[in-house]
Amino acid sequence: MRKVRKYKKRIKAKIILSVFALLALGLVVFSQVSRIRDIKVIGCERYSQEEIKDILIADTHYNNSIYLYLKYKYGEPKNVPFIEYMDVKLTSVNTLTVHVYEKSIFGCIKYFSDYMYFDKDGIVVDSSNERYEGIPIVTGLTFKTMILTEKLTVQKDELFDVIKDLTKLIHKYEINIDTIHFQPNNEVILYSQDIKILLGKKDMYDEQIAELENMLPNIEGKKGTLHMENFTTGNKTYFEYSK
Repeated sequence: MRKVRKYKKRIKAKIILSVFALLALGLVVFSQVSRIRDIKVIGCERYSQEEIKDILIADTHYNNSIYLYLKYKYGEPKNVPFIEYMDVKLTSVNTLTVHVYEKSIFGCIKYFSDYMYFDKDGIVVDSSNERYEGIPIVTGLTFKTMILTEKLTVQKDELFDVIKDLTKLIHKYEINIDTIHFQPNNEVILYSQDIKILLGKKDMYDEQIAELENMLPNIEGKKGTLHMENFTTGNKTYFEYSK
């Protein structure tokens, strides 16, 4: 009787070991078959395709396409600056297609040691201790608090419309602007390296920014003030060199 019991125990142990071995083998096969071979990235401007691929691969310890798909579908993916979310689709067992949805950034404010990035409505959507290229710093705004995901309370909400329009024009004409500054009377000054650009106070700055595209290459590397506060099409501007 004892021998029968021992025999049954050995059989049971062998079955359990066999099941574990099959599961382990299955995991090995699964990890090899579904290794990531290619990631197609769609809709990203702030990051390159290679940067997005590196971010995704770094977010999985297994380099596994199915694991990555499930994580971004049902889990908690990695938080990436300026990215609203990434829609990851499994196009084959080895390949993924990623649609990147970026946050709309129109400017940033230096707040202690951090840069607080806000959208067209003045809502703070991201913060970083890094200054990101292509996003102007906005100065001259007065605010009491700075809270992530909440709207900045500044002297006039209309200033966000001015920032939005200026940022769109700056990007449209590919002009290198470091800072957008508001005077106490809300007149606008732009800074491009050592060049101070006086725009004055207007409802629209389309003509001035279009003209600025033509003028900046002629004064690049110089130091001084470009007077455009009274500029209209056909009128001249003048550059005042700094001593």
